Amino acid sequence: MKRVKNILIYICGGLLCLFSACSLNYNEARLAEDIAEETPETIMVNFTHTIVYDGKVWVRLEAERGETYGEKKQIVLTNVYFQEFDEEGELLNEGWADRAWFDTDSEDARLSGSISIYSVQDEAVIEAENLAWTGEGKKLAADPEDVVILKKEDGSFVEGKGFTADFRKKTLTFEAAVKGSYVWEENDN
Repeated sequence: MKRVKNILIYICGGLLCLFSACSLNYNEARLAEDIAEETPETIMVNFTHTIVYDGKVWVRLEAERGETYGEKKQIVLTNVYFQEFDEEGELLNEGWADRAWFDTDSEDARLSGSISIYSVQDEAVIEAENLAWTGEGKKLAADPEDVVILKKEDGSFVEGKGFTADFRKKTLTFEAAVKGSYVWEENDN
């Protein structure tokens, strides 16, 4: 009996040493999760994405590079060009941006770099370095300190900070450092 007791003491002592030597270090697991979150699931190079509705092209998007991140529910695009068309297939808007981040859940987007968005109907272009698109509210906005320039083909322009465009209300606003020039054309009638 004494021998069994000594064996149990040795086993318990060994287990105690074994467990005291182990540490519950989760840093490696966290690092693996961080790497997985920062590593794209898909990389596309020189691609075109076309959205067709009712047999008609509505949007065409081209990018030099696209990366999808499922965990973040995000698509990151580099050197982006897009076109939007009306029901008759006529070009409504086209734009360029160095980078774009698209949230696949909300359909919100953030653009950065050299951004240019041209409206065929308004004969006007918006130029900026940072813009955010809110899909649900159909709003385009810049950070309060960023300068945005709106130029019309007739030579009129306005630039300022605190830019917001509400496409549902069809309004544009600037909140600070606004300046510009308006070209008036008289009708011969």
